[in-house]
Amino acid sequence: MSNSILFIAIALPVCLAIVVTSANFFVKGAVAIAQRLSVPEFIVGAIIIAIGTSAPEIAINVSAVLENAGDIVISNIVGSNIVNVGLGIGIAGMLLKFEKTQPEYTRTVALSGIGAVALLLSTLITSNNGIATMMLPFSCLLLLAFACFMYSSLISSKPEESGEDLNTEIALWIAALMVLIGAAAMAIFSNLAVGYAVLLSKLMGIPEAVIGATVIAAGGSLPEVSSCIAAARLKRPNLILGNIAGSQVFNILGILGLSGVIGAFKYAKYLWIDITILIVMTLVLLLCMNRATPRKFTGPLLFSGYTVYAAYLILIAF
Repeated sequence: MSNSILFIAIALPVCLAIVVTSANFFVKGAVAIAQRLSVPEFIVGAIIIAIGTSAPEIAINVSAVLENAGDIVISNIVGSNIVNVGLGIGIAGMLLKFEKTQPEYTRTVALSGIGAVALLLSTLITSNNGIATMMLPFSCLLLLAFACFMYSSLISSKPEESGEDLNTEIALWIAALMVLIGAAAMAIFSNLAVGYAVLLSKLMGIPEAVIGATVIAAGGSLPEVSSCIAAARLKRPNLILGNIAGSQVFNILGILGLSGVIGAFKYAKYLWIDITILIVMTLVLLLCMNRATPRKFTGPLLFSGYTVYAAYLILIAF
């Protein structure tokens, strides 16, 4: 058993690293194509990069649904959103100062918060004997809300100058190839990662939800966190907020909705605690975005919120 655990402990992070690397190829290709079409910065951040960097979560969740690992589906989405806010914006907030944000950013973050509240209500309403169910009607509602968000973002965006130092010299066919190869690699290795995660939880007696909210969520969120740090160094707060806000909505509405449409699944009711933590952190982020005093402490506040969540996960794991 010890040899099996050692092998999985090595193989799981390797698979996640390949998923993240593949997502990077996917993002670079997608951004190169978008920039050749002069797509506005908000769309690049809130839709293209956000969706691209959320690609690991898509691949992992689809695989988890097919493996009947509902705890991993929910904990991955909720954990990823907490990591995005707590580490992505939290670390970025320690590297630069955020100004009062534009209305579209506030609306996007608020929409992700509404999605989290809806998930919390669904969890409490559908729970029976400690097990909650992701139902098809609720999943369709999430996807409909995401479609409305995409449509609204596209029609309301305005062309603007972008000083972002991104490579636009990539040939169109190479960019398309990067997108295809990145997507294929993510599909293959995310399936392996979920399988290893489920097996590891069984061998070590750790709940699947903890594995999903820690190793898988943190690994899948590396693209968002790394892109936030890169944007912070370039002093691009709009790109940071657009990236995280878009990822939050895409995760909680798009990916979760898609997961439930693929197949109804069950998950542990106690994940309502994780969802509640996400709601609280989203409210703190909204407060920081729209009030001058808390905005000064955006980084420390959000980073501290993540450390509390991490401590909670350690407690329930052992």
